[in-house]
Amino acid sequence: MEEKYILSVCGKQFVNGSDDKIELETSASYVERNGSRYITYKEYDPQNLDKHYRTTVKVDKQNIVTVMKGGETNHHMILEKGQRHKCEYNTPFGSMTLGIYTESSQITLDDKGGEVFVRYTIDIESELASTNELTLKIKEAEHHVNSSTNSDKS
Repeated sequence: MEEKYILSVCGKQFVNGSDDKIELETSASYVERNGSRYITYKEYDPQNLDKHYRTTVKVDKQNIVTVMKGGETNHHMILEKGQRHKCEYNTPFGSMTLGIYTESSQITLDDKGGEVFVRYTIDIESELASTNELTLKIKEAEHHVNSSTNSDKS
């Protein structure tokens, strides 16, 4: 994977009136294949920096965003505006089925990078668990980046 791009990820989660925010800036690959754009990057475990997980975000021609995460909490999440999809979420403690409803999305990607914004809800057994926002900003790196940083801000 040739990492010639810089990716900024901001994830926000809103639960019962409180919110949490996670930000990540890392190197990434960004390619276009068969009309879809793929952003692939590594996320490091904050408890064990020797451990990392590969995440791929696919944006197809219809602006459907698919997030595929490997590792201990692997999942395949489809974010399609106005649609609810089920997602099997695997953890070290077992798996569960989540409902994912995408309220809105704004996607501005071109050959040099761009931005993906998605607002979605997660439900468990049809009960609302959280409202979430995911923002990805990708741009060409001026120099290759060999390290990544995770920061957790509330």
